[in-house]
This record gives sequence, structure tokens and C-alpha cells, in this order.
Amino acid sequence: MISYQYDTNALTIEEQKNELDTEFILKVKDVDGIIPSLRKVRAFFDQDKVYTDVIFYPHPNHEYQIIVRQDYYIDFLLALFKNKIIHTLEWS
Repeated sequence: MISYQYDTNALTIEEQKNELDTEFILKVKDVDGIIPSLRKVRAFFDQDKVYTDVIFYPHPNHEYQIIVRQDYYIDFLLALFKNKIIHTLEWS
């Protein structure tokens, strides 16, 4: 199992696992700090050749729905970590 931590003053992350993917809802509070990093994560996955690995859906009020295929779950978390959106990753 993987757990992660992030700055709750900057955003909230809700995660729901489905049969074939995981859905994340990110609600950004610190727009100037998080949005540029989130754009880098999106650009990273947009540049690869797999179009269905991570799909971003922006919503009003700086809310993002992100659908992540199960086989890209760790890659997605690592991208969030690399871009300092989450601060710790722990395998238990």
C-alpha cells in the first residue's frame, strides 16, 4: 500500500479507486503555488504515447478531476512528488 502527504493549506486530494482506474479530485487553494506544478504533470503525461494513462478534466473554481489507469498509478504519484504537489510517498 502507498500513502502520501501534502500541504492541506495548498490543496485537498480525494481519491477513489474503481475497477480499472483511480479517480483523483484535486481542489487547489494555493493557485500560484500548485497550478504551475500541476500543468507540468499534465504536460508530462500529454507528451507520452499512451493517451489513456492519465486524463485531466478541469472544473470551475480550480478543481481538477484526474482519471489514472491502475498501471500508471505509481507513475502519477511520482510525478506529483517530483513537482512538489505531494511531499512524502511511503510504501508499507
